[in-house]
Amino acid sequence: MKWLVLLHVLSAIIGIGPTYFIHVLYRKRQSVGELKQSLRLGAMLNLFPNIGGSIAVISGVVLVALSPVRFLDLWIIGSLVLYVIIQILMFAVIRPKQGKLREMLDQPLLKDQEMLSEPLQLQVSALNRIQLVITVLSIVLFVFMLVKPT
Repeated sequence: MKWLVLLHVLSAIIGIGPTYFIHVLYRKRQSVGELKQSLRLGAMLNLFPNIGGSIAVISGVVLVALSPVRFLDLWIIGSLVLYVIIQILMFAVIRPKQGKLREMLDQPLLKDQEMLSEPLQLQVSALNRIQLVITVLSIVLFVFMLVKPT
């Protein structure tokens, strides 16, 4: 059971970790080339939540099944709901916004050295706001795991 708890905690930390600093990548005041690189780095960092988050959920469900904790406990339901909301925001909101941003950056007239135009800055700001919401939800998720409110 200790190994399962360790796996659960480490996968949660590794899985959610990039969420806390990905905002650094999406800055309004950067060049077109820097934003392209930021999007590539963001895509690589998304591997951690995809893999770590999945392992955390699976190990968490197994932990609940093997312990006296009930699936209907408030913190379990709250944690699962938060995780689902985070996933919806990532796949239904963030990914399409990143795709739109990539399309805007692929315009042949844009030079990598140019600073971001106003429309690009607005897209980056919108992306960053959703990332901040995901970060806050992730913090609440960790609080649920640590405090286990009933």
